[in-house]
Amino acid sequence: MRIPLSRRALAGLLILSPGLAAAQPAPDLPTPAGPFLEIVPTGGHGPVRLAAAQVVRIGRAEGYTVIDTAAWVQQRTVEAAESVARRVSATGQRLVPLTDLSGQRCWLAAERVVLVRGSEDRHATGARAALVLVGLRFGQDVAVRETVEEVMAALGR
Repeated sequence: MRIPLSRRALAGLLILSPGLAAAQPAPDLPTPAGPFLEIVPTGGHGPVRLAAAQVVRIGRAEGYTVIDTAAWVQQRTVEAAESVARRVSATGQRLVPLTDLSGQRCWLAAERVVLVRGSEDRHATGARAALVLVGLRFGQDVAVRETVEEVMAALGR
């Protein structure tokens, strides 16, 4: 048995429940927007797909390139950090190159920086600034060799 709906009743249903008209993601959940990059993980597994817009930091640790994401997930890869940074930048993500405490280059997503502060007392020798970032898996800040002024200049470019 079919129950007829008038156009007015149907329009009222659509107004009262817009989710029926078009499914939309929840506004407070991060969505993987933009292009996905194929990343070859450590351990010999097949490639994973990484949403470039969600990258927070690219650096080196324990002989691998590490990629932190806004979802608090860290992906390790055998690919060179410079190569990953170039590919992420090519998608339009703005990465700022800085120097980590081991003297290696790291790249931070400018739009994910929350706070820049001096770090002389908080981190190991050689740290001159610390950047608090959204999405770091193992802590909430990154210590770098650049001064606060140098970091701010790099972020302003």
